[in-house]
Amino acid sequence: MRPRVEQWYERAMRVAPATVSSRVDSARLSLRHSWGGPLNGQEGRQRIVRELARAIHFDRVYETGTYRGTTTEFLLAVFECPVFSVEISERFFRYSRARLSYSRRVHLERGDSRSFLQRHATVSETAFIYLDAHWQRDLPLCDELRIISSGWPRAVVMIDDFRVPDDDGYGFDDYGPGKVLEVEILPKAEMDGWQIFYPVLPSAQETGAGRGCCVLASGPMVKAARVASLRPGYL
Repeated sequence: MRPRVEQWYERAMRVAPATVSSRVDSARLSLRHSWGGPLNGQEGRQRIVRELARAIHFDRVYETGTYRGTTTEFLLAVFECPVFSVEISERFFRYSRARLSYSRRVHLERGDSRSFLQRHATVSETAFIYLDAHWQRDLPLCDELRIISSGWPRAVVMIDDFRVPDDDGYGFDDYGPGKVLEVEILPKAEMDGWQIFYPVLPSAQETGAGRGCCVLASGPMVKAARVASLRPGYL
């Protein structure tokens, strides 16, 4: 759609009931590739996830921020295990539930990412967790990481929209003082033994939206998470 028509469409869908807006969205095939495709359409980021999936046997995958299910569908294809995802917006939840209804391995929930992670946390599994529920005023990232660090001894976490400290070409989210998605805000006191990694690929060579990310590995997972497409950083 042209920009003005797109703006009108979004305004109309925001005031429409979620039962209506989700169905109208489903009729627009272009929305299935929102943000340029899975993981913001970034081939370098997709390579990181594939390498981690080959290097580590994960029991489950968790995603916060389903949005339109584009990345959820990618995670479902890459990992041979159940995928659990949570979305706070009823419109996007309904849309993604219809989109992904073909698979019994995907489990979608509507609600807050923190309570979602708290409910699923278990010490008995190895989990890959993709955190992308940080587009509103409330920034749940630090709370999410505290829950993960105490609930999953064996976890690998990828954070979207994260600042790559020595490559300003990667985009990142900045919600004001104390709310910049960068290493300084992470709850380091609760993450003893964890290791942070950043993409090896320079931003100039990344495709799609070119958003930054980091990968965090708990102590028992650090060695396995040292894949070719990641380089270690400092917490």
